[in-house]
Amino acid sequence: MFNAIKRFFGNGEFDCDDVVNHSSAYIDNDLKPDLRSAFQPHLSKCGPCQTFVGTLSSTIVALGKLPGISAPSALKQSLVDRIRWENSSLLWRSRSSGY
Repeated sequence: MFNAIKRFFGNGEFDCDDVVNHSSAYIDNDLKPDLRSAFQPHLSKCGPCQTFVGTLSSTIVALGKLPGISAPSALKQSLVDRIRWENSSLLWRSRSSGY
């Protein structure tokens, strides 16, 4: 929120924190046009941000080349059981508190 206010009163460009926060969306071409137009000027003139985005992009590509693995079925069942327990616990708490 603070960064949005800064951009509103500033020149509209991103700073390094903004680049870090929006790099994944930028790499995936999921950044809205107005955000992309604020992102690109900063990236074009900031060496550390260019390095960060390049490294993140390379890491994503490298991780995408790794073979997929499956979690053991016991782990999957444990997670499902835990989620069900937490959901029922939340439901019980919301009912007992009158909400």
